[in-house]
Amino acid sequence: MIQYVNRYPDGAAGIALLLLRICHAFVAFGMANLLSTTPASSHFLQYAAALAALLLVIGLATRWVALLLGLGVLAAITMSGVIQQLLLAGVVGGCMAIVLIGAGAFSLDAKRHGRRVIQFQTPPPDRGGGN
Repeated sequence: MIQYVNRYPDGAAGIALLLLRICHAFVAFGMANLLSTTPASSHFLQYAAALAALLLVIGLATRWVALLLGLGVLAAITMSGVIQQLLLAGVVGGCMAIVLIGAGAFSLDAKRHGRRVIQFQTPPPDRGGGN
């Protein structure tokens, strides 16, 4: 059985993860607009959102950025209406999918870490009548 723990999916699954990362990059900008209610924090949040969106699109430190974005969305759920809360709950689910699955093959994380396959081989049995 193949284990997919440290693999970066390619093909249709990799393209789907790329699209998910791009969509969540747009969410990062929306979150910055929603959370920047005070003028003092608006510039910081705009820069943080731009950095998060860039890291999500190129796929660098994707799991950490998706986790932080998911936490930001959880904070924003309390500030929105019922319909927006349902939509934001879906975004949290997408962020957690990225955290669990990873960035996919079309990312810098995959280029940095590559595909690692560890194969355990048992030693060959003793053949022969040696003493």
